[in-house]
Amino acid sequence: MYTAIVKKNRVFQTVFHRNRIFPSKLHKVNMSSSIEISKISEWDSDNSKDLNHRLASTVLKNVNADDALLNKTRLLKQDLRIFNTAVNNESTPITNQRSSGRCWLFAATNELRYNVIEELKLKEFELSQAYLFFYDKLEKANYFLDQVIDTYEEDVDSRLVQYLLSAPTQDGGQYSMFVNLVAKYGLIPKDLYNDLPLSTVASSKWNSILTTKLREFAEVLREELKKGNDISELRTKFQREIFKLMTLFMDMPPVKPDESFTWSYLDKDKKIHTLETTPKEFASKYCKIDCSKPVSLINDPRHPYGRIIKINRLGNVIGGESVYYLNVDNEILSNLVVQRLQNQRPVFFGSHTPKFMHKKFGVMDVELWDYKSIGYDLHQSKSSRIKYGESLMTHAMLITGAHVDDTTGKPIRYRVENSWGKDSGNDGLYVMTQKYFEEYAFQIVVDIDELPKDLMEKFIKKDENPIVLPIWDPMGALAN
Repeated sequence: MYTAIVKKNRVFQTVFHRNRIFPSKLHKVNMSSSIEISKISEWDSDNSKDLNHRLASTVLKNVNADDALLNKTRLLKQDLRIFNTAVNNESTPITNQRSSGRCWLFAATNELRYNVIEELKLKEFELSQAYLFFYDKLEKANYFLDQVIDTYEEDVDSRLVQYLLSAPTQDGGQYSMFVNLVAKYGLIPKDLYNDLPLSTVASSKWNSILTTKLREFAEVLREELKKGNDISELRTKFQREIFKLMTLFMDMPPVKPDESFTWSYLDKDKKIHTLETTPKEFASKYCKIDCSKPVSLINDPRHPYGRIIKINRLGNVIGGESVYYLNVDNEILSNLVVQRLQNQRPVFFGSHTPKFMHKKFGVMDVELWDYKSIGYDLHQSKSSRIKYGESLMTHAMLITGAHVDDTTGKPIRYRVENSWGKDSGNDGLYVMTQKYFEEYAFQIVVDIDELPKDLMEKFIKKDENPIVLPIWDPMGALAN
């Protein structure tokens, strides 16, 4: 048996054998090493003799790497637009979130519009993402104030407080946050509240102004609380000021959640109809969303499968649902996607986009670029990529079809509907390979009653023993 005793920069290694200790040779440990000029010259000389390296260097100095290394033989094989399990998407024109991080709102409303189209027999339809965007900003600002108050005893330099201060009203979100908004505010057609205000489609300046003011509010609240003062009136004042700032950039939506609105529309036979309803009723009756049903499943190999994962402090509406996931393997995720598609229901999913995505041809494939040909070979597993900051969920889209192998019953590729307009992908649609889904997709959303009984029970008992991750964990990333 061996052991090592470390003292400063020297290691004393001793050998234990039959209760006797024999000192071995003294070894010096070199813990750091600067780059030697002579080594650089030697490496450069070796590279110049390597013809493959010289060819790769010549190409990459003249051509964009993604263009030069695109494997068009592979592209031809993967650019297949036939899917034997798919929902009818002829009445769902491609949407465009433009220069905003609203992908989660687009993916979620694009999923629900299928129900409206079927219910009202429409040729095409789009829900108002701007309606939810306005209230999400308002709610996130208020949620931030609540977190500031709850953490006022923490040092301002703590990782938690600094994270809360980093981007309190960012555009991104999670499906549970979408459900929180719908439960409180309902949904309305885009005809009634569209993307006309610039800040809806280009939100960076709006976010910047709100964030600066919220950081100022955070300092005032923390200081007042440390003095032991009542901050009730101060908080109400701040809420009102936030609302005032909000309405500089977007008009308040034209209808309140429980207030009736009238909407006239043409059905697919070009007949005029008039509907009178409320946002909440429109959400439940026509969009057919039951806010108690949607659940999120993820594939995070860092943690045991079959466990509920909760993201601490992540949310938007005070009193709304927290962010919970059920961690499962990729086979379960794939099977649930296919099952839902077979029932003519699209699937909201989150992935690391635009990793290995070709925006022009509309293909998502981890083998689409031949980086190995230049000696650039990647070896990290999905688990390691998450741990070392190389991979996380960044974008939400919709799966509307799959091609399933007739022999194995397993999906080979998927049809993906994005929200970057018709100029992105093949008229806004992408093909995603199964391998891409397994390596770079993280989340899907289904209804709880679509789960096997054992998985359903996990969500019913989700608060009993969840794995709790901090808000800054990669699984807490907001799709945008």
